[in-house]
Amino acid sequence: SKVKEAYERWQEGAALRNDMRSGFTFCGITFEEYRGQATDPEGTVRRFIERDTGHCFPVGTASTFTTYFAPADFNETVNTLGQPLYAKQEPRRFDRGTDLHTQSNPLPMCHRPAILVKIVAT
Repeated sequence: SKVKEAYERWQEGAALRNDMRSGFTFCGITFEEYRGQATDPEGTVRRFIERDTGHCFPVGTASTFTTYFAPADFNETVNTLGQPLYAKQEPRRFDRGTDLHTQSNPLPMCHRPAILVKIVAT
């Protein structure tokens, strides 16, 4: 495909230019590598995006993406508006230090889900 050929030509000189994971632009679309993953309770590594697939979405649009925050799970935050970050401290026994607890409960949302497109490498 033309995208693959363009990427291969771009990649030949990429190591000389910059970080190869930063992406490249072809026909107005910026392709970036996303390497997010997590290990489940059974120890299996799960990729957030499957191999040979991608997600395409516009950037710079007004009010398309928003992040909402839920309150922390503390008694004093029940029925309150969520904040981006919560932090609490508690002294250790015998004043031998301080334990810190932080949490954030973000919920990113797309208000126009029809603009999200899945792409597949062939």
